[in-house]
Amino acid sequence: MKINIKPSFERIYKKLLHVEKTQIDEKIYELFNYYNRDMLFADLRMRKLSGKDNYFEIDTASNRRILIRKQKDIVELIAYGNHDEIKRFLKQV
Repeated sequence: MKINIKPSFERIYKKLLHVEKTQIDEKIYELFNYYNRDMLFADLRMRKLSGKDNYFEIDTASNRRILIRKQKDIVELIAYGNHDEIKRFLKQV
């Protein structure tokens, strides 16, 4: 499994505080382990988005989400934000 970081995610990530970056990094590590070792972490709260094929969101602390898209052996990190920001981003896609 490969993880591809989209420029939209990278722009948001660079502006975050160290605490939020650490939370995101932990979730990405858990996601990587989930797909490479089939290890489900209780803390990895991932759900499929209705109406969008292959799009998922992962909850992080403080009511923020990571938007990902899974395509075969690639997981793309697309965006990070609260519910409304992710919803707005998906309307553009």
